[in-house]
Amino acid sequence: MGNNYHKAYVEVLEILKYIPKEEFDKIPKDMIQTFTEKADNNYQYHIDKTIPFEKQVLLDETKSILAILFRDYWATDFQREQILLKEKLDTAKAEEELSEKYKYDDLFKRKHNMERQTKEMIVYEKEKWYEKFLHFIRKLFKR
Repeated sequence: MGNNYHKAYVEVLEILKYIPKEEFDKIPKDMIQTFTEKADNNYQYHIDKTIPFEKQVLLDETKSILAILFRDYWATDFQREQILLKEKLDTAKAEEELSEKYKYDDLFKRKHNMERQTKEMIVYEKEKWYEKFLHFIRKLFKR
């Protein structure tokens, strides 16, 4: 994915052209100026008016910026509370998954299991003395 924020600013500025003026005016001017200054001048983006907005092809970074704009400037108080609550729950869930994945005790158990599996995979078949002797005899007769 990479850092596509400079391209995302272009997409956001293009989308903002289509929102009502009263909604546009809720966004701080310095934020709009930052989008304009940091936008990638070589990147072109146009909205396809023949398809609904939900189906427009947008960068993930653009979606994130629009979500933040909605949360901070366009959402009602109730919507903002719900969004913040969901973000808090998602963050807690992600942290719990990480702590479960990298649990201190389990790290050593996994390492021990991996070592045991590796040892089990390596099978040493030592040739028995009489097999060596037979092999040697066969070699002699082949000459």
